[in-house]
Amino acid sequence: MRGLRKLVEDRCSFEARDDVDPVALRRGVFGQAAAARRALGDAEPFDAESVIAAAAPELDLRGAEVRDALFADLRENHVLARFDAIGGPALVAAYETAQKQAVLLRAVRVVVTLQRPEPRGLRLFFRRLKFHRLLYVATRLPDGACRFEIDGPFSLFRSVTTYGLRLALLLPILDVCGPGWELDADVLWGPQRRPATYRLEGGPAANPVHEDAGLPDEVARLRDRFRQMETPWTVEIARTLLDLPGVGLCVPDLVFTHRGAGRRVYFEALGYWSREAVWRRVDLVQAGLRQPVVFAVSTRLRVSEEVLDEELPGRLYVYKGAMSARAVEERLDASLAQAPR
Repeated sequence: MRGLRKLVEDRCSFEARDDVDPVALRRGVFGQAAAARRALGDAEPFDAESVIAAAAPELDLRGAEVRDALFADLRENHVLARFDAIGGPALVAAYETAQKQAVLLRAVRVVVTLQRPEPRGLRLFFRRLKFHRLLYVATRLPDGACRFEIDGPFSLFRSVTTYGLRLALLLPILDVCGPGWELDADVLWGPQRRPATYRLEGGPAANPVHEDAGLPDEVARLRDRFRQMETPWTVEIARTLLDLPGVGLCVPDLVFTHRGAGRRVYFEALGYWSREAVWRRVDLVQAGLRQPVVFAVSTRLRVSEEVLDEELPGRLYVYKGAMSARAVEERLDASLAQAPR
């Protein structure tokens, strides 16, 4: 019951009453109470109700209303202002999903297999992986399915809670990504964190797929800053999956196109979660990925841009703080100069 109650409370918005000023009300009532107390004799008891009753007409309120409004600005006294209505079946479904998500908060590794996903569903899943900044390795299986090995929060040394919540948010979209899916998770369960396995399966999508065009905030800011520059490059959200059969998939965030040369360079922001994610991309480029791509990596991961040779189509852009649109342009120009004519 506590879980259902929490879901209902999350759909409620509570606010302080706006028809009274509790601070001014307390000032007036407490001032009258102090005056009444000073007027009492040594043996006379203090009657709070009489003070409230005397103050009510001056405040244009009834006595009970004065008591209710005295501390209306405290959080526990806020009143319900809005409620995002939900039906019983939908609430139960949300509760069941939340229980499954809670297990993923304890995951070390999660493997998701999408059975023969349609292109739009596959792009949606990739976009959510990217949006939530999850660490993954994607491979296409011989039968057409796509397999994703996703690092769980307990595989990290820091930011466990934040990463775990992002991983849990991935679960609700699986049903709309293809005709079927499987999820296998290695989790650390209980106070002793005992190793356990957790498995889920889903059937055909019940709802049509609407492609998610969202970008992580830092990538969206980079795109917006780049569009404000005077540059021969245009920038758009990438829709292409870069597939190196037998090695893996790369899902860029953005694609830059040179107006004059017509050449494209892809861009993927790897952020700061894991050095291993960087080495996975390095291996992909060194194994033969042909499309030019720039990988943006935070200095927190202590990776050098020189790990990729200049002759290769992939480049690393190591940044500190926020990504620089001008620095990205320099890497794009270098990729264009290096590309075969």
